[in-house]
Amino acid sequence: MPSSSPFSTLPVDTDIPPYGVDTPTESAWQWLQLVGQLVATELAAMPRGTLALVEDTDSVYWVVAIEDKLYLATASIFEGEILLEHAALLRALAAISIEELTYRRMALEQWLLSQPTMRLADTKRLQMWDKLPGPGDWDAD
Repeated sequence: MPSSSPFSTLPVDTDIPPYGVDTPTESAWQWLQLVGQLVATELAAMPRGTLALVEDTDSVYWVVAIEDKLYLATASIFEGEILLEHAALLRALAAISIEELTYRRMALEQWLLSQPTMRLADTKRLQMWDKLPGPGDWDAD
């Protein structure tokens, strides 16, 4: 992929691999992956090399392009240094407890909420509908 090609032209991979444990942990895994997909989408719209700093978990996240799809990668921060040699794709994490999966998801949610790209000063632009569309109204403007 040429370096001038923006990440935002590639789709974020939405496949969620199974975690292979009990139902509550599987659910926490799926939620983490879904929030990770939102983070990947946000980062894809930013300049390449942008790292999402998630201070609560002492980690960074960034987007990587693999086989024409985008994936979220992560690495820990220790004493101010990003440990890239221990980086992993979010979808490849293993042996993480349900509590840690939930904590990571909540930290990523907080990152999403604290980003300038996630805030819009003109909130009227977000209110696109006057009423909830009924059946058959989905294509109506």
